Amino acid sequence: MEGNILSGGLEDLKGLKNILLELDRLKDKNDALAKEEEKLEKAIKIKEKAIADEIASTSKKRKDEIEATYDEQIDKTRSRMKKIRNRKEQSKSAKISERIEAETAELKEEYRQLVLESKELLKQNKVPSFCNTRLFFALFMPKGIGDLLIIALTLALVLLLLPCLVYFYLIPVQNMIYLMLIYILVVIVFGGLYMLIDNNIKDKHKDTIKRIQKLRFKMMENKKSQDKIRKGILKDKDESQYGLDNFNQELSELDKELKSILEQKKEALSAFENTTRFVISDEIKARNQDELNSMKKQYGQVYVEIKDTEDKIKNLSMDIANNYEAYMGKEFMSVEKIKILMDIMLDNKLKTISEAIGYYKE
Repeated sequence: MEGNILSGGLEDLKGLKNILLELDRLKDKNDALAKEEEKLEKAIKIKEKAIADEIASTSKKRKDEIEATYDEQIDKTRSRMKKIRNRKEQSKSAKISERIEAETAELKEEYRQLVLESKELLKQNKVPSFCNTRLFFALFMPKGIGDLLIIALTLALVLLLLPCLVYFYLIPVQNMIYLMLIYILVVIVFGGLYMLIDNNIKDKHKDTIKRIQKLRFKMMENKKSQDKIRKGILKDKDESQYGLDNFNQELSELDKELKSILEQKKEALSAFENTTRFVISDEIKARNQDELNSMKKQYGQVYVEIKDTEDKIKNLSMDIANNYEAYMGKEFMSVEKIKILMDIMLDNKLKTISEAIGYYKE
């Protein structure tokens, strides 16, 4: 072809068509390679994530297994310590009970004799047994705040609770007259009963009851002494007298064993974090490295091929732009339009491309 493409003929159009076909082929190839590149890139990311997930899950599993092994031994040791402590407490409690029993034996015997003496007084003097009760002495011979509280409670029951129960639950029709009658009746009955006991029993057996009261005071003092001894023994922190050395020795050995296991666990976890974890990671990476390298190699080949194809497309596009598009216009830079121009030249026996373009436009 001499001059520019416009002066060329049918063969020049055929050459341009082949060039455009080649450009289309390269573009199609580039699109296919781009899809392949995207697919490989995604597959590599998925594989890398799978490797990272496997490393993380395997490392966690191995670490959890190490912790579980040590925790099992720790739990067993603590369980043994708990059993020994329980046995120690049981033995100590038994020894304390024996000590309390021994140190209060004399007081308990004294208390028993006081009880027998009070019962014998009642029997000899034919005094009713209720005269040897806390309630009797609180109501008829009160001494101290405790007795006053018993009197107050008794009055509340007799003068308040009992009349109300009778009035609200036993009387079918509520009337203030009934309530007053109930109060009068209660006062008469219980007041009369109180006076009867006071005059016919208390006064009649005054000396015996006073003796019994003195015995009760002695019994109270005896109980206080027993309680004092018991509390003193319970507060005593010295365990040497209870023979607990074997338990203490076992607990001391188990405590050392527990501390040793805890230290070993700490060292094992530290070694795992500083060494084993990396070994696991390297092993998993090595196992998957060939497959990952193959994918990356394939990706690299596609990348190079894309670059080569894009360079060819760029050079061919620039050649078309300089040698063809500049003269014929971009509208004719397609295989379909070139075929139309070729048909025009053949049908109309035209010799130049310029004539064919002119005919096409007309």
